[in-house]
Amino acid sequence: MKLSEYGKRFLRLPLRIDKHNKGYVDFYIGPKKLHKIVNNEAITSPSKLLSDCKALQKDLFKQGYDKKRERYLEKMLTAMRTSIETLNGIVIPIKEQFLRLYDVALKPVNESELDNLKEEINAAYGDLGSLEKRISDLKVRRTVPENKVFELFKKALSITRERTKELFVNFLPQKERIVLELVKNNDEVKWTYYNWYVGNFCSRIEVNPNYNIYWTAFLFGAAHEGYPGHHTEFAIKERVLYRELDQYEHSILLLHSPKLIISEGIADLAVKMLFSNREAVEIGLRELCPDSSNEDSLERMMAQNKVRGKLTLFWYNFAYHALIDKYNDEELMQYGTNFEIFNKETIKNQLKRISSPVYSKNAFMYNLGTNLITHKYGEPPSIKDFRYLLVNPILPSDLI
Repeated sequence: MKLSEYGKRFLRLPLRIDKHNKGYVDFYIGPKKLHKIVNNEAITSPSKLLSDCKALQKDLFKQGYDKKRERYLEKMLTAMRTSIETLNGIVIPIKEQFLRLYDVALKPVNESELDNLKEEINAAYGDLGSLEKRISDLKVRRTVPENKVFELFKKALSITRERTKELFVNFLPQKERIVLELVKNNDEVKWTYYNWYVGNFCSRIEVNPNYNIYWTAFLFGAAHEGYPGHHTEFAIKERVLYRELDQYEHSILLLHSPKLIISEGIADLAVKMLFSNREAVEIGLRELCPDSSNEDSLERMMAQNKVRGKLTLFWYNFAYHALIDKYNDEELMQYGTNFEIFNKETIKNQLKRISSPVYSKNAFMYNLGTNLITHKYGEPPSIKDFRYLLVNPILPSDLI
């Protein structure tokens, strides 16, 4: 692409922020020369980053972009400036910070929505004994042996890809592909799956076989990370927005930006675009379950799928209490274990995520993104509306 001087200045800024906050840039598929220059230069001071950002904001309206693109870039620059100001030690109240970073107001979920959570999960998971033990036993039963993980996740990707091609006809880029990589993640923060988009319509999906790999999650994971979730969105936007329309801002994904809210909402709804709850369970039992004779009834598994969706509300409020209400670790542990659903190890791992400066706000993304999309387009959205979301640059405030 022909990158303007303004475009070069724009892309250099987040790459330089990333040198202060590793992981701030989730992916970059823009000009390699630009990336190489930033990698080889001395780290830019926070004060210089701030002056550069202010100059970009001032010069944006001189570039002759249409109003829609101008607004999108303005929101990205506001998000970057907010991150830079925190690097400079400027204290911004967390709610204001969130609005500036993600273009949506942060509000807690009404705790009354969680009132019956334990009872609903009890009904879905049935039988005798403590709820924590029942769920723990079920996880043990559904855990996939490490030597089967690659094969079954690859099969789930194939299933979701074929269904995506049926519903979104002639939509995927011709040369798109996903590379699977098994990783043993020893970091303090654990991930089951992670999509690293590498460009040229290719994603590398990391699968960690040592952490929470259950056969019941393969279809959701394949749809979320692959088809028609993250991989599909990034590949389509690379083709349409970056390659065809020369919009350089779509060659980069910032973890602290409005785009992330929409991307996570798309990804969380992806499996619902492909299959009904019943279809998803039936396919899982038929294609991905190592031993379906040892499983719960179809109806009970459907109930489990449904109630798991409500758990995102719990994790949302958990993060809200940690970051906004400033609960200490003891209070968060008490809140987290009060429902008798999650064990202390799960709660501790979530606390580690929340304490990470890069990933701390991710607990809000999934719920906010899903709610914005379904409020605007219904649950699930129509194929036409979901296709629109995959192709176009959408801001959270566009859906309010």
